[in-house]
Amino acid sequence: MRSALADLFPPFSQMIESRLRALGAQTRAAIVLTAGVGAPDSDELRARRISLAAALEMLHLALAVHMAIGEATDIDTTQYQSLLGSTILAGDYCFSRSAELAVRTGDPVVVEIFSEALKRVSEGNLRRFFAPADFHFDEDRELFLAGVTAAGQLTGASAVLQNAQSQLAGNLATTRSRVTHLQSLADEPGFAELSPLQLARWRALVEWFSAQ
Repeated sequence: MRSALADLFPPFSQMIESRLRALGAQTRAAIVLTAGVGAPDSDELRARRISLAAALEMLHLALAVHMAIGEATDIDTTQYQSLLGSTILAGDYCFSRSAELAVRTGDPVVVEIFSEALKRVSEGNLRRFFAPADFHFDEDRELFLAGVTAAGQLTGASAVLQNAQSQLAGNLATTRSRVTHLQSLADEPGFAELSPLQLARWRALVEWFSAQ
């Protein structure tokens, strides 16, 4: 992901770096890198899931940069106009990079899943911005579900496994303080299809989320 941002120059590079640090753990990438493990796995699949993981994190970063426009309230009009222009350009750059990374997966269905996620999340964030008291929207949940669905497309996961992984991803997004009850993954419907490596990755992910 950082390599995709390497050609940014000041002041955009500082703006993006600051926002990236503020976002904290890259949970969307963690979901994809877990659900995207194949059985058997391969170097090609690894490269594709890394591109997908980076695409989702870059999309999350782009959305965060654009939403930061509403945080600037204590500056004069001239400063605001300058900040507005820089923020829009920086966010657009990240959107462009996220789309490029999604295309690198080489799967048109994954690109379509990514595109639909972008539409839903953009609309949800805008509605929440203009009516924060009247509209509940969980960006993490949308991106987690898109990520696990796209990762399942890359691995050729069955419908049963896709459903099980989506349910777990949704739980991780909305009930992080209660994910410890999901430790017995082998008993979950669909997870019986996982290889030992895949199951170990999911257990490690659940433990990691529990520690966040």
